[in-house]
Amino acid sequence: MAAYREQNSLTQLLNRIAERTDKWILPVVYTVTQELRIIAMEADHYIEDRMSGSSASNSAKPNKLEEAARTINRTLTVCLNDRNSSMPNSRKWGVYFIISLLFKIYFKLGTISLATSVVRVLNASSAAGDIPLVEEYPKAHMVTFKYYVGILAFMDEEYEKAEEHLHAALNNCYKRATRNQELILQYLLPTHLLLHRRYPSKAVWRTFPRLQIIYEELFTASKRGDMRTYEVALAARERLFVTRRIYLTMLKIRTKIVRPRLFEQVYLASDKSTRVPVSAFRKGLEFVGIDVDDDQVECWAAVMIYQGQMKGYISRERKTIVLSNNDPFPR
Repeated sequence: MAAYREQNSLTQLLNRIAERTDKWILPVVYTVTQELRIIAMEADHYIEDRMSGSSASNSAKPNKLEEAARTINRTLTVCLNDRNSSMPNSRKWGVYFIISLLFKIYFKLGTISLATSVVRVLNASSAAGDIPLVEEYPKAHMVTFKYYVGILAFMDEEYEKAEEHLHAALNNCYKRATRNQELILQYLLPTHLLLHRRYPSKAVWRTFPRLQIIYEELFTASKRGDMRTYEVALAARERLFVTRRIYLTMLKIRTKIVRPRLFEQVYLASDKSTRVPVSAFRKGLEFVGIDVDDDQVECWAAVMIYQGQMKGYISRERKTIVLSNNDPFPR
């Protein structure tokens, strides 16, 4: 119950201080909004504990964090609409801090569409020149914002855009904040692999052992074209990747990198012959523990040719894949 009272008090306080007109109030806003988020989560946990084992209806599910998000969103609106003619004293300097806080709440609630809506509003204000460039804000605000925007682009499969924002977040992150760097690299490493076939160095694994546990086996398997090992490792980490919204990207890596790499290994083992029997690719798959028939091999080859991962065509009459003389497996 104390969490309820504290949340109501903080909400009322936030509404009052939002009417202040100068930048000096922003540190107070930061503290109050952070406390409001934490207390709202505690209130929701309290409700969940009270509901556990009871026959309460779904309509009574915890929603204090949602209420906190609405209050903080109103604070964002006040900051964005500040008409103080003196930019150095404007509350607009609190915009990116509040947006990053909203991102944390929306990701916690799973309401990603609301995070996307906030980005659209921000982009409109930025395009109109109503707020300073994000690079002019404190680095801590910029890094958090770039991190979440990078994840949003990552989830939308806009990997070039995700790489740009995540790189900016990593390059501006405090050098000793290894946990924050790890969170950024969690999305940047698979993005690099998918876009550029770029693999982390041993120094990266030594610096970030948790990332090594998650990714090293998968990355090594993708480099070798070892589909079987990749499948097993991916299945073992499926729940983790789904929770962190990485699973679909790892499936893309399997389709666009691991499988073409295996076909390339068969091509190399065939002395780079431009005419490789379908059965040779099937045997290569069997060698790594993938049991498929010739029709499935042809289907995969057709997809790779269509997507530009392999140059050539399929001769169904001769059960042969005819590869290009010039760079049959383009990078």
